[in-house]
Amino acid sequence: MKDWTIEQLEERKNAIVAELDSPEADLDALEEEMRGINAELEARKTAEAKKAEIRASVAAGNGTPMKKFDEEKNDMNNETRKAEMIDALAEYIKGRATAEQRAMLLSTNVTGGTVKVSDIVDDYIWTDWDKSPILSRVRKVYVRGNYSVGYEASATGAVKHTEGAAAPTEETLTLAYIQFIAQYFKKWIRVSDTVLALKGQAFMDYLMDEFGHQLAMALENEVVAEIEASSLSAKVTNPLDNTAAMAGFAALSDEATNPVVIISKVNYAAIMNERATTGSKIEDPFNGFEVLFNNTVTGMLVGDLDGVIANFPEGEDFRFIVDEKSLAEQDLVKIVGKVLCAIHLVRPNGFAVVTAA
Repeated sequence: MKDWTIEQLEERKNAIVAELDSPEADLDALEEEMRGINAELEARKTAEAKKAEIRASVAAGNGTPMKKFDEEKNDMNNETRKAEMIDALAEYIKGRATAEQRAMLLSTNVTGGTVKVSDIVDDYIWTDWDKSPILSRVRKVYVRGNYSVGYEASATGAVKHTEGAAAPTEETLTLAYIQFIAQYFKKWIRVSDTVLALKGQAFMDYLMDEFGHQLAMALENEVVAEIEASSLSAKVTNPLDNTAAMAGFAALSDEATNPVVIISKVNYAAIMNERATTGSKIEDPFNGFEVLFNNTVTGMLVGDLDGVIANFPEGEDFRFIVDEKSLAEQDLVKIVGKVLCAIHLVRPNGFAVVTAA
């Protein structure tokens, strides 16, 4: 009866009423069944009224309803589990994990014996990745090993064809390929035994603060270097003034639909100061394009970051190596953090590199 719908319960009530006139009817049983149906309908009506009251209370801004005890218990268990996993990961990175901690990691987070950091503390990594306005716009893929991405090096366009006229010339298409061969981006630090003695969350906070931002910056700088060096980038010579952004924009392909400007803060300041001192009537020297800053840019980059692909064969997780031996006489420990990645521009004229000369 608990699994019945309200319509089924009502139908059964009507059937019971019809059965009452049958000579073979078990009146006591039918009465008991009717009481059960009425009690079930009343319970459901009370539950719906309670739900409506809670919804109205939340809508009125009076807070959220209290969780049931079992929900609160599950939340506490999940938090405890996460804390235990962070402790296990911290000790694993140090090379000091107990058999129980290693088993915990191996059973849930390891493929081929490698600890995946983001499975446990992914907030650290995604925060650093998302804080970078450049990395957050780049397309990311996760293909293991080396692979190739093809693009149209050249192609004849479509033409209008009048019915009955001679067939148009067959398309001439030339394909080329970009080879993605991933390399490690690394950072290493020396820490004291005191730091290594930090436990669980405190150790991970220290470690990820040290590595997360720096590795993200290394990848962001690689995006800039790839765009500047790529043969697929349009090379534009133009003064770095209030005309530079439009000069770069003019060289982009039609597929670059969401262009941005990437520029160093020094050059940005120079353009803005030049505009102010010369009394230029151009309201926005960057033509409304969003301006992203990276101080390794030598000129100005104009283009769509969707045309850049970053392949992470091992995922976006950091890998750590802890060396307690090579600097042991100084009571120091070497920690190496690394991420495997290959970055390439794959869209012809998806970016323009604007330089003054």
